Amino acid sequence: MRLAIMQPYFLPYLGYFQLMSAVDKIALLDDANFINGGWINRNRIAVQGEPHWLTLPLAKASQNRPINEIEIVDDPMWKRKTIRTVELNYQSAPFAGQILPLLSEILREARGSLSTFLFYQLRRLADYIGIPTQIEQASMRYPKDALTGQRRILDICVREGASTYVNSPGGRSLYDAELFASAGIELLFLDPNLSALTLRHSGQEGPCLSILDLLMFNPVTAVREATEMFRLSPG
Repeated sequence: MRLAIMQPYFLPYLGYFQLMSAVDKIALLDDANFINGGWINRNRIAVQGEPHWLTLPLAKASQNRPINEIEIVDDPMWKRKTIRTVELNYQSAPFAGQILPLLSEILREARGSLSTFLFYQLRRLADYIGIPTQIEQASMRYPKDALTGQRRILDICVREGASTYVNSPGGRSLYDAELFASAGIELLFLDPNLSALTLRHSGQEGPCLSILDLLMFNPVTAVREATEMFRLSPG
């Protein structure tokens, strides 16, 4: 069984869904500490050709608190503003008629636990795209037992009986392949393919925009095919 473990992100880019497609199950590390200025509660779309943040407003967010202890501000005003911003900038996109209602449906659930909402929106997006991968909230299944770093990751892999652990490309310097091999687990890294579709970026050297942008301009069948266009390489 192939397993991935990632922090939950809000409306992530194509590479996140390629990682999801590469495995049988992905565990959302929602009891890791929140990261200010990261991708947990925000992502980018294009507004007048420039990157623009869509942000989930949070109550008392802090890098000293785990993701699953933070709540979303339940105010309909920010939801209306967010939907209106997307609508004004994507209303002429060929698939806006399908994606705007999907976004509205997702944002209706943006209240209460940040962790619960992020799990929901990732499951909803995966279902829409057609990715059957199981998604788990780590805090609900895997007690931390004071474990941190790769020891925590390895513990989750062992608990799941995983034969392979697949990580994002940014994790190459964080994991020891021999440590995983000693537990009978193969360590692989995703090499995302971001050229399968024309992707707009959040700046000349910046990351790709949210999957939302991609879905606005491409049929969902093409996006599904793009989520499978990756390579896996050993650590």
